[in-house]
Amino acid sequence: MSAPVTQQPSRGVAVPVAVGVVVAAVVAALVVVGLVVALTEDRLPTGPALPPPVSFDAPTRVVRYAGVTTRMPGTPYVCPGSPDSVPPLLSSGLLCDATVHADYDGTSDWSATAGFGSVADDLVRPTAAATARAFFDAFRGVGFDNRTTTLGAVTTDQVDLDGRPVALISGNVGYTVSGVPSSYDRVLVIVLPVEDGDFAVYLSSRPDDTPEATLGVLNASIDGLSYE
Repeated sequence: MSAPVTQQPSRGVAVPVAVGVVVAAVVAALVVVGLVVALTEDRLPTGPALPPPVSFDAPTRVVRYAGVTTRMPGTPYVCPGSPDSVPPLLSSGLLCDATVHADYDGTSDWSATAGFGSVADDLVRPTAAATARAFFDAFRGVGFDNRTTTLGAVTTDQVDLDGRPVALISGNVGYTVSGVPSSYDRVLVIVLPVEDGDFAVYLSSRPDDTPEATLGVLNASIDGLSYE
């Protein structure tokens, strides 16, 4: 005779109840997390809006940054297809080159340079004039491969451009380089204030024997600087 079967209490209600408790806890937790995120987002400082990046239209050579625009010099200057960082000078921008003395050392060209972009953070100073000087000094080093150079005929100025005070500094950076008949580059730095204490910059560096045609397209680019 078999042993009597003991009836087990039904658990058909216990499982759904447990699941319901878990779901309710998860929902409550999500509500709390959502509330915390909402409160946190409300209290986070948004800060000033960042200026748009440097833009460059290669076919027209029109370049823009934070309301400043010009047209980069045409042939014989060669420009990259798009802006990029150019450490330690530009956070974003481009440098265009025009050969003045080809293959001066058998492998490299000695060129005139024109550049535009946003001043690198490490070179930004409280004023446009101080920023221009810091940028000029930095270019004097890296722009001439840290060669020994001299500096003469330095001029500084502040001019009004479309109602904005713009800082300029220029000077003759002298050098003696084997294979290069040039004796100095005339370097010009123009620093243009934009919003939130930022600065746009236009740079030109051209050897003293740069051809007139090259100077013509460079000067047209400089003259085209404006605030939109």
